[in-house]
Amino acid sequence: MNPLCQHHLVAERAGVSVKTVSRVVNGDPAVAAKTRARVLPFIEALDYVPNSAARQMRGGASNILGLMTDAVATTPYSVDIIRGAQAALGPSRQLMIASSDGEAAREAELWRMFQAHRVSGVIYAAMYHRPQLVRQQSFANPVILANCYAADGAQPSIIPDDQGGGYAQARYLLERGHRRIACVTLIPEIEATQLRARGIRAAFCEAGVSFDPSLERCGMTGPVGREAMRAFGVARELLAEKRRPTAIICGNDQVAMQVYAAAASAGLSIPRDLSVIGFDDLKLISETLVPALTTVALPYFEIGRTAVSMMLSGGPGRRTAPEEGRGGVLRLHCLLVERMSCGVLG
Repeated sequence: MNPLCQHHLVAERAGVSVKTVSRVVNGDPAVAAKTRARVLPFIEALDYVPNSAARQMRGGASNILGLMTDAVATTPYSVDIIRGAQAALGPSRQLMIASSDGEAAREAELWRMFQAHRVSGVIYAAMYHRPQLVRQQSFANPVILANCYAADGAQPSIIPDDQGGGYAQARYLLERGHRRIACVTLIPEIEATQLRARGIRAAFCEAGVSFDPSLERCGMTGPVGREAMRAFGVARELLAEKRRPTAIICGNDQVAMQVYAAAASAGLSIPRDLSVIGFDDLKLISETLVPALTTVALPYFEIGRTAVSMMLSGGPGRRTAPEEGRGGVLRLHCLLVERMSCGVLG
């Protein structure tokens, strides 16, 4: 059916104006939820995707790349994925950014919007490292996953090397003579927590040092995305032990900030009495704490830059060897940023 006829047919069946139909399929946030809910079933029934940019892009895809996020744009450090993507675009291309807020219906709208604008490819970015099943419906152009990996192996993926990051945290402290090392982690449901723990244990094993599991505590509580911090209390418990740890590995820099506060409340000085190492390199924290925090940086900027470079080169290019269930995964190095929060024993 002619797209113009489809446009009017949807409007007629939904009992709304043609302009309202256009606003719904293009993801206009000003459309009331009730109106959107009334229009969407007719759009889906007709499998209608308006070619809103056809007059400019007849015969092929546009010079626009799409970047779809769940909530990544609202986190202060992972916005670097967007910055990295923009840095790799070049002057002749544009980035169309949209957030689904983790809602399936909203995500379906965004795929239609990207198809309507004939974007040449989409980067799907997640708030945290996890498996992701991407339902891209009839969108046929390339899709690359950023900070998550394809649960079904359907799309190439770029993720941080969390296991390597955990290894780097532990090795750094072990090389400085620490042996009684505690861990205040993120919630165990996050895959990064499990991978970093694996890396930490590998570093202990390599150094011939036994890891004490009684010194590993979770510094957060609650469901993913709505966690509540409890690292201060956990750290106070660890520091009150008769044989208190000489160093604490933290699940992220926010946890490290809580550990700093716990150490101060116990009358301990960093790094004289306690060494602390973080993860993320959230500069608002890592460079503001006194002393400045040694931490492992998540390569968000590089994830965004690499995703766009792969997209523009026409393929994923060089990748790591495929992991079981993760065909085409590229893991990027997490750099340890040395500052002043870790001392040397002995």
